[in-house]
Amino acid sequence: MLTSNSKEKERSLSFLCCWYLGRRRVAMLLLLTLAFVVFVLGSYTINKESNSPNIHQSIETMDFGSNQTPISRELTSFYTKNSDNNHIRDSFMWNGIGGSDVDVNHPSPSHHHPCDSFSFPPPPPPGMRRPGPRPCPVCYLPPEEALAHMPKYPFESPVLKNLTYIHEESPVKPEESQGGSDFGGYPSLEHRTNSFDIKESMTVHCGFIKGTKPGHQTGFDIDEDILHELDQSHDVIVASAIFGKYDIIQEPVNISEMARKNIPFYMFVDEETHLYLKNTSSYTDDNKRVGLWRIIVVHNVPYTDARRNGKVPKLLLHRLFPNVRYSIWVDAKLQLVVDPYQILERFLWRTNSSFAISRHYRRFDVFVEAEANKAARKYDNASIDYQVEFYKKEGLTPYTEAKLPITSDVPEGCTIIREHIPITNLFTCVWFNEVDRFTSRDQLSFAIARDKIREKVDWSINMFLDCERRNFVKQVKPLQFCFGLICENLRLVYSR
Repeated sequence: MLTSNSKEKERSLSFLCCWYLGRRRVAMLLLLTLAFVVFVLGSYTINKESNSPNIHQSIETMDFGSNQTPISRELTSFYTKNSDNNHIRDSFMWNGIGGSDVDVNHPSPSHHHPCDSFSFPPPPPPGMRRPGPRPCPVCYLPPEEALAHMPKYPFESPVLKNLTYIHEESPVKPEESQGGSDFGGYPSLEHRTNSFDIKESMTVHCGFIKGTKPGHQTGFDIDEDILHELDQSHDVIVASAIFGKYDIIQEPVNISEMARKNIPFYMFVDEETHLYLKNTSSYTDDNKRVGLWRIIVVHNVPYTDARRNGKVPKLLLHRLFPNVRYSIWVDAKLQLVVDPYQILERFLWRTNSSFAISRHYRRFDVFVEAEANKAARKYDNASIDYQVEFYKKEGLTPYTEAKLPITSDVPEGCTIIREHIPITNLFTCVWFNEVDRFTSRDQLSFAIARDKIREKVDWSINMFLDCERRNFVKQVKPLQFCFGLICENLRLVYSR
């Protein structure tokens, strides 16, 4: 009986163990199945957002929340009440033909533009999968037609015709620190004031203070075999940068063969990122390419802050590429999904603009933006407070509708579309000088640089809707539910 009971106990224990292990296997199988489903859905969502037609990109509009300024409420009304109009014109955009000889306020009836009949569809209902800001529809011309709209002559630079830059081999830091760096040359407050006094000929601080030319012994040094490329003439370039391995390279899509042939794509990286690319991508030192991107390695970066180093090519492209007519800057976290010729035609040539940047989707006021930066710990609070107080003493006021036709004081600076002419070059020089002197948060210094130039000359910036920006660039994020080597491999897949 003892033997019989013992065997029954063993059988019972064996049954319980199998039953328990079976449940563990089922649970593990369910977890693996769930992870696979999440991965597939995530890939589908990302691919769906990346694939969009060339002419009318995206049929989605901004998801307007309840936290709105008077301007955003006006934009909400604009999108909802005018959705079935055949032709939409208001103070925020103009659907006319571009060119330096066209009056933006009184376009000639003979200049009919194919997008004149473009109308906005009603916004889709908000959904759980897509909360927050959304892309909105934009009317683009086919790349060949867009290129045909490139102006024959440069946009006329008001007042300023000749702009040169200060060179100093041994910049001296003032005893009383006023911010700045060796790379920027420590411009004094007097220099700063003079840089906003617009004249026909001007010489200003604009980075690259030392060395014989930008990129050569300047503190932002580029290999000799690459430097000669930067002097070549191009109608259009696209540029981006990764410093400190903060981002992964996103391959542009929907790029026409014409653009692939004629438009160089340049990616600036530091030595740390360069090493990472060599170990994790198709990059080799022989071809110096990752997909469309021509990799430019920067040595002796001027700042310890990687984000501040990124401001050098972002704001000073005209110094690195002195013979380029138009440039499109795209932060490396974004994927370009529209042809560059289409973007230039829509945001510069059609609107008769020389500089275009999107406004922030939520914030219009520098003071509100400063508080948001402090709350998100984007920079130390004392430095942000000092910068804002400095601007306040100079006359910067909170944004109100009284500033119209200026529609915002805060840009979403991840994309910049510009023509390289003296006035835009001066603007990005003084904007960079603010970033060099104060915090690296360029959204805080944009308005003061813009407004001080506008006080002297008749010049404006096309601050288009952020939902339009989201139409031509996508932020592609690798799946977050990954670990170790699996996550690294996913990053590589998404970067390619």
